[in-house]
Amino acid sequence: MKGTYQIYLFAATLLVAIGFFIQRSFGGPSSLYATEGSVAFDWEVRHFDEALFGGDSLDMKELATYFNPFFQSNPIPNFWKQERANPTLRDHYTNVQNLMDKAAIAEDLNAVSGRAKELLGVPHPEALYFYISGIDLETPCLYYPGAEGDDPAKAFVGLDNFLGVGYPGYEFIPAYQRALLRQSQIPVEYAHAILATLGIENFNDPTLLAQMIYHGKIAVASEALTGYEVEAAEILGYGPEEWAFLEANEANIWEVFVRDQLLFSTDMMIRQRLSEPAPFSKLGTAMDTEIPGRVARYIGYKLVQSYAENHRDLSLQSLIRIRDAQKFLRDAQYKP
Repeated sequence: MKGTYQIYLFAATLLVAIGFFIQRSFGGPSSLYATEGSVAFDWEVRHFDEALFGGDSLDMKELATYFNPFFQSNPIPNFWKQERANPTLRDHYTNVQNLMDKAAIAEDLNAVSGRAKELLGVPHPEALYFYISGIDLETPCLYYPGAEGDDPAKAFVGLDNFLGVGYPGYEFIPAYQRALLRQSQIPVEYAHAILATLGIENFNDPTLLAQMIYHGKIAVASEALTGYEVEAAEILGYGPEEWAFLEANEANIWEVFVRDQLLFSTDMMIRQRLSEPAPFSKLGTAMDTEIPGRVARYIGYKLVQSYAENHRDLSLQSLIRIRDAQKFLRDAQYKP
């Protein structure tokens, strides 16, 4: 039985890969919000991680000047000296230095910001700051859009949040969350950080559908900001086998959402079971233990993607500004 399941899973994965290739080749979602020409721009890459942990000593005056955003939040010199001496943080720093190509990461994120400027009118950051966060699962990347006057936009990436599932420093983190702490998630998380500043979520609508559409807009916009160079599975944080299962069972999953009237539920427990990070999704079916977590976000992505494909006259900026979740449901022509 196990061998049969593995053969099925391999076949499903192969079909997904072929479908993805065809979609890319014949103007599928990859052509929805493409940018033309180079989107690169000049910014300064500042390595706060190296300044804090790499030198023989700390020049606090120079640090406070060159890395002012960090010292605005905590100007106490002794705090930073203690951070520098922290063996766990130093271990994170050493692994970042050994495992990561920071120049390549900076280039990728520059392109994300360039597309965000072109597609959404988001200001270019003046500088990108690399730092060691101490592992921050909530905000591994940050984008500050700036303010009027002499306060330009800035970008921040805590590189120790992306050292890979096998990194010993992540042993205390549940496996389903640890799986996302990989370098391929850096441009995705940075796109999320930019989008988080745009007020996309409709807090006046407590339904599961509203949450699904919100996360669907985030996913569709993240695809565009990463230049369609990151596959949808990675955008949504799924591994190949999880994605193959969802693609193979999309129609069945959608049927349960409709049949059990889940879309308009305002029950917080249902939102937690189906939309929040978890090892698997609790739909109340026989295959629950096989359904990857956050399945509502997957269906939300499919709904928004279908709406975008059927309304190609809309810009990405116009799409994410639509706050009526039921409009997506009515007009998406979503038929899995």
